[in-house]
Amino acid sequence: MRDPNAHGACVRRHVTLSADRSAESVVRTAKCWIGPHALMRKLCRGATDHGGSAAVEFGLVALPFFLALFAVFEIGYSSFLISALDYATQVAGRAVMTGAVSTSGLTSSQFKTQIVCPALPSNFNCSNVFVNMSVVTQGEIPTGYYAYVNSAVSALVQPALNNSQLTFCPGAGSQYVVLQIMYPASFLTAFFSAGATTNYNGQMVHVLMSVTTFKSEPYSGATTYVGC
Repeated sequence: MRDPNAHGACVRRHVTLSADRSAESVVRTAKCWIGPHALMRKLCRGATDHGGSAAVEFGLVALPFFLALFAVFEIGYSSFLISALDYATQVAGRAVMTGAVSTSGLTSSQFKTQIVCPALPSNFNCSNVFVNMSVVTQGEIPTGYYAYVNSAVSALVQPALNNSQLTFCPGAGSQYVVLQIMYPASFLTAFFSAGATTNYNGQMVHVLMSVTTFKSEPYSGATTYVGC
């Protein structure tokens, strides 16, 4: 016969071993979660466990950020264009001032293709360059220069982007000349075209204008232009 006391001792020993193993398992699990690697895993999980908050935050800042970025590009591009147009106007004005234009009898089209456009970068379309040049008579104030400003004398008047409404009068030696060169520039993005007021060939543009005025050198042999 079995000893009932021995059987009870075996049961108690089994329970004790099971309890010890369970406690050891708990300690091992705790060590696993409290260890440095487990801590890093928990931190990483916590850093990425934001659900859709990142997408919402990006949606809030994306539009203002890209608008500011496009504005920087737009302003930089416009500054580049007006700087190039100013340089070409200086070159063209020098040719008029020395009499190279009038003594050669250049037409408005020849003046653009031979003098103005070669001084412009390749991204300018020469067919969209407009030239308005006239002679201002010398006299007491107010002089003819007031015809080039608005009634409030706060800004220059922009000539029409129409060659039939523009003048081309290089003048003669020792005369005062005003040279205006315009260029309708398109916008890089559609965000800023809504503020444009000029429609050119069915497209909203901002008109760049460079102006120079000078007294021509006392040269001789000037050509007499019709309408001047």
